[in-house]
Amino acid sequence: MSSYTKTKRKLFSFTLTILLLLIGTNVVSQTRIISPYSKYGIGEINNHRLSRNIGMAGIGYGYRSNLSVNYLNPASYTAVDTMSFVFEVVGYSHFYQQETLTQDQTSNYSSLGNIAFSFPLSKRLAVGAGLKPYSLVGYKVLDQEKNPGETGTINYLYDGWGGINEVFFGTALELFNELSLGVNASYLFGNIEDRVTISSDDMSGFFRTYMTETDNINGFLFGFGLQYDKKIEENRRFIIGLTYGHETNLNIRRSKLIQRELPGATSIDTLDYREKEKGDMLIPKNIGFGTWLRYNKNWGGGMDFNWQNWDDFHRFDIPDELQNSYNVALGLKYSPTVTTYSGIFSRASYMAGVRYGQSQLNVNDYSFDEFGISFGIYLPVRRTRNGVNIGFEYAQRGTTNYDLIKEDFYRINIGINIYERWFERRKLF
Repeated sequence: MSSYTKTKRKLFSFTLTILLLLIGTNVVSQTRIISPYSKYGIGEINNHRLSRNIGMAGIGYGYRSNLSVNYLNPASYTAVDTMSFVFEVVGYSHFYQQETLTQDQTSNYSSLGNIAFSFPLSKRLAVGAGLKPYSLVGYKVLDQEKNPGETGTINYLYDGWGGINEVFFGTALELFNELSLGVNASYLFGNIEDRVTISSDDMSGFFRTYMTETDNINGFLFGFGLQYDKKIEENRRFIIGLTYGHETNLNIRRSKLIQRELPGATSIDTLDYREKEKGDMLIPKNIGFGTWLRYNKNWGGGMDFNWQNWDDFHRFDIPDELQNSYNVALGLKYSPTVTTYSGIFSRASYMAGVRYGQSQLNVNDYSFDEFGISFGIYLPVRRTRNGVNIGFEYAQRGTTNYDLIKEDFYRINIGINIYERWFERRKLF
């Protein structure tokens, strides 16, 4: 074995070690979002948008690139160049502005996003794998009930946190020169904890009560993808992508705890405790369709549409205030012509996008629409095919009517892409 080959294998092992460390860090840490609407269903969902393309409204079903890992459509893994290795990591910050008719507040959180890599196994076969958040839960809502009797005003504090992580492994096969077929196998796992604290402004004779439910969730999820990549002429291509996510039942082990705190006492009584009750959670099927047109070496753009059957969702056989969701997104990309002496902003790629859809939320018979507009820039590293991707999005959902909360949120994504030719045997002279 040549010294060059040994060096490549060491680098490969080192990268996988770093990946595992990052995965461990992400799994152990808990991201705390602040959104009252994450109380419903499985929380705020992150599975239908490509983080690297947030500047193009997150489109990805018809998108192919040899520089990134497109987990939205596993058929795209065959876009990776032969004998190359692609690694990417994305971090993000979300800022929320929430308001009702009488109140408003701001909040934010930051976290590691997806970690992913892809490489070819042969000329027509490639794999992709990684870790990303599937959903996040974080809310704290206070409701009050006026009681002119001895107990005064009764306070109900609803508090929840946690979420679901997704580890995915996918493979794609190029059936012939223009058609690729792929599949993702994902393992979902995580914990969601919901707690209600009942108290009174008049503590004489009133017990403060805590009711907590903790769901430990795990199970497998499968998704399939198809891409047809047609070369029209030099520097012009048209791609069509299709995806299908099969519905699945995740396993739940639920623990329940009811406690009360006596007025003036320093101890808490446990009234009821139940451990690991068995149940399930239905993740409904989803369908995605997308196109991408590379018009010439400078311009490209695409469209995505997805739909998911959240009306069938249930958790422990109990439905939630959810509805079928859909989303339409449009994205545009411009890459200037690069010359030998081009500066960094002349070598960069610029992106813009817009999206609109109906979310899975339906609260108080109000159907939640969501609108977003985004911008992004990809900054390549000189003399390499590595780069940094920065994306920004503003979105809005909800209303101040019907006793509901309007949310404006701002997302910033920063991703690092590493492209290396690790599997190439070189001649020594």
